[in-house]
Amino acid sequence: MLAGKYKIVPVGNDIDLSSAAANDCDSINMKNYHKATFIVGFQDIGVAACYVALYSGATNGAKTSALTFKYAFGGAAQATANCDVLAAWAESAMLTVAHATYDNYMLVIEIDASKMDTANDEEWLTLSFLDTDTNLTGNVQVHAILEPRYPSGQSVTALV
Repeated sequence: MLAGKYKIVPVGNDIDLSSAAANDCDSINMKNYHKATFIVGFQDIGVAACYVALYSGATNGAKTSALTFKYAFGGAAQATANCDVLAAWAESAMLTVAHATYDNYMLVIEIDASKMDTANDEEWLTLSFLDTDTNLTGNVQVHAILEPRYPSGQSVTALV
C-alpha cells in the first residue's frame, strides 16, 4: 500500500492566496524523511503571478534558507485531458506561476532532504506562496508525500 510505504501529509487546506504577502503551508520536520514531494492544486488564480518558494529552518515555521527544488506542472488544466501528464522537470529557487497560464493546474514539487541546511540544524521544511504584487487572487490545496528514512508499519506525525 502507498500509505504504508510513504507518509501522506495535508499541509495546506484551501489557502487563500490574497490573505497575506506570504502564505505558508504547515512546516514539516524532515529528520525522519529522505524526500518530500508536494502536490499543489491551484484554483482560480488571477490578476497577478504567484511565486512559490521552499525554505529550511531550525524551528517550525522558520524560513532561514531558500532552497532550489525540482518541479513540473500538469500538462493541462485540472479535469481536462492530459492534466495528469507532467511537463518537463525543471529547477527553481523562486518559481513564477503565471495566472494566465497555470490557472487550475497541478504542480508537483520535489526536494531531497540532503538539500536542506542540516549543518545548522535546519530540519524543518516550509513551502510558501508569495504575493509580491499584493493583488493575487485564488486558492491552493497542498499535500506532501514523504519518503521515510526508517520504514515501519506505524505512522507518526511529521508536523508538530
